[in-house]
Amino acid sequence: MIRYVEEKDYKEITDIYNYYIKNTTITFEEDELSYDNMRKRIDSIKKKFPYIVYEEDGSILGYAYLNYFSERSAYRFSLDLSIYLKNGELTKGIGSALYNKIENIARKKGIKKIISCITLSNDRSISFHKKMGFSECGRMNNVGYKHNAWQSIVWMDKDI
Repeated sequence: MIRYVEEKDYKEITDIYNYYIKNTTITFEEDELSYDNMRKRIDSIKKKFPYIVYEEDGSILGYAYLNYFSERSAYRFSLDLSIYLKNGELTKGIGSALYNKIENIARKKGIKKIISCITLSNDRSISFHKKMGFSECGRMNNVGYKHNAWQSIVWMDKDI
């Protein structure tokens, strides 16, 4: 079931995200977040933007949210997408379900463009975004340093 995030989900979301901080270059954050820090982030985002979870058998298997691409007023119809799945839950259609739901919510709210910033080495995410109709719109080489290596990013966007 896909639904809007509730406070009872924050601990599982924190655990999902901290896995990616600790073990991957998918996020450029390097220090795991406390429950309190994640709670503040979620509460701030969900005041203005959709924040949804995929729940199955009482467990959160993934989440997605939209947030500012830029806080400058002229960008108000373009939002940044984030989707994270619990480790071990890839290739089950959860990401696609979350994306389709959040795109429908965005469209109803008058959003015109969804943007994603992806680590260039994250081939799975790049393929996913292409499958969902995104196109590459830019690259930046060696902009992050994590796990003892320089990381590059690709920007992808989709008009909705």
